[in-house]
Amino acid sequence: VLNVIPKNPITKFNSQYSFQIIIDIKAELKKEIEWKMIYITSDNQNNDQILSQYQISPPKQLGVMKFEFKGDAPSIEKIPDNDLLGSAAIVLCSSYNNKEYFRCGYFLNVYFEDEEMNIYLPEIIDANHLVRNLLADKPKIIIYDINWEEENEKNDNNNESSGECM
Repeated sequence: VLNVIPKNPITKFNSQYSFQIIIDIKAELKKEIEWKMIYITSDNQNNDQILSQYQISPPKQLGVMKFEFKGDAPSIEKIPDNDLLGSAAIVLCSSYNNKEYFRCGYFLNVYFEDEEMNIYLPEIIDANHLVRNLLADKPKIIIYDINWEEENEKNDNNNESSGECM
């Protein structure tokens, strides 16, 4: 993965997420590459929401490839009230042959568009009044070393990755 570029870092909470992904295919791949976009509000993984999953067919050509990865806004109904405002995270992860090799996370802040509403919180929160501010210049990136050759996958016991993007 050469670059991940957030396309709409500051926008309405209900807006779709959009990232430009730039990857460099250096060898022929026989299987699909999977991408996931996950919205995280707390330590409780039961509250995580998968916003999008995307599979790239095995590329026919080597070299640099770009694509846009989009995901719907999280469902406000699935976010606990005490986790709705303030800090959250968006995590993009990619795996090949069921092994995660790349993870990129961004912290974001969710707040009311109207300053006064941030001081005097309404009893019922309407997502139409919320803004999200993704910290686009401060990604947290983890790269896992995996065995890209599928015929050797049974011998790859030293891999750090669990294969799950969660």
